[in-house]
Amino acid sequence: MNRRQLLLVGLLVLAVSYLVASGVVDVASDSTDYEAPASDRLVQPEEGGSYLWPYTSHGRSPDDRTLAINLIIHGSDERVQQALVDRTELEWEETDPEEEAQEETYEVTGEDETIEWDDAHGSTRYTYIDTSPHGGEGVWVTESYQLHTGSYLGSRHHIRAYTPTTDDWTAIQIHQEYWDWFRLRHTVTDIQDSQSTLETEFLDQPYVEEVRREYHGTNGPRHDGWLSVIELATVGLVGALGLLERETLRTVRRETSDLLVWIRANVRGFVLAAALASLFLGVRTAGLVLEATLSGINPKAFVAVLYPILAFGLPLVTIVLTQPLEAASRFLHFHRGASWLGRPPEPQPALVFTVAGLGSAFVFDFAGLGISALPMALFLHRLGLLFALGLLAAGAARTDRRGSLLFVAGLSGWAVGLAMPLLGYV
Repeated sequence: MNRRQLLLVGLLVLAVSYLVASGVVDVASDSTDYEAPASDRLVQPEEGGSYLWPYTSHGRSPDDRTLAINLIIHGSDERVQQALVDRTELEWEETDPEEEAQEETYEVTGEDETIEWDDAHGSTRYTYIDTSPHGGEGVWVTESYQLHTGSYLGSRHHIRAYTPTTDDWTAIQIHQEYWDWFRLRHTVTDIQDSQSTLETEFLDQPYVEEVRREYHGTNGPRHDGWLSVIELATVGLVGALGLLERETLRTVRRETSDLLVWIRANVRGFVLAAALASLFLGVRTAGLVLEATLSGINPKAFVAVLYPILAFGLPLVTIVLTQPLEAASRFLHFHRGASWLGRPPEPQPALVFTVAGLGSAFVFDFAGLGISALPMALFLHRLGLLFALGLLAAGAARTDRRGSLLFVAGLSGWAVGLAMPLLGYV
């Protein structure tokens, strides 16, 4: 194929693409995927109640049909709004139609991420409600409110909600759309995934009596004819849920308060863990830096300087940060400085903080060196060092005879642990 033929093919593809995209050529005219039922078909969401035309329209005519209504929530307007605003993870916010055309942002925290719901500004869409079962007549109504999540000029989920005055249900049309800079308007890309997203919000919720789907044949663009139906629970259950939630909130506040008190009481414990980890990793880092910058010096010279810091610095930091000031006889100056961090930890927390701090340093050290598996002897040696220093911390935190025994045991275990590899036993 020469250049001229290639150019002609390219122009042909371009022309066909634009013709199809503009609707001049309808490639889907013979497809049954988009075959819709009669435009005047009505459904009755509630037995004995009003009828609903399960579509939206950009005019007061079935001929202007746009998208299918894909979800109905049974309950009073106030309860439905409460279910959307207060109960679901997405925390829907209602748009006031009397507001100025200025978007407001609501930050909402879900289980896995933070979502921002904005007041939605979209074109008016109508639906038809026949209130003849209540002695009324058929009327075209506009949406009661709109909601969306996402950005107006990006991609978003968009809701239009319709609340009849004669019945206790709300009809919802939810879809996904994006802003097309070439068309300068929103283009709908999906309604079924958006329907499932909203439907999932109500599954297994204690304030919901039933979640089901009903087939009404509302086949059309991006819709399979199924309507999601949400039945809100009775008022009594909702009230009980409110009491349960308030009790849960009180429990959470109490537990949070207790946690904060424990954290404040163990500030020195957290400092101890961080100091031990920093000291050990600092020695490793200093050795690597000195070796890289002073390449002319034998690395063993750096070991001679850094090893004493490791061998004596770790137990010294442990003693200073765990021993009460009244029990200190040496390093009194350091003990007075540590007292500004609050009271020392109790023996058991002191052991835990010590093991956690130095243990995490061991893990990070091996990971940084690319070591994923340890010989059993090496693993047991490091474990022994951890608990030796932990016993030292627990003993230093006590001022009685048992504390002295723990202190001696820990210090002896630390000394033995340091000597074993030097003597070739590890």
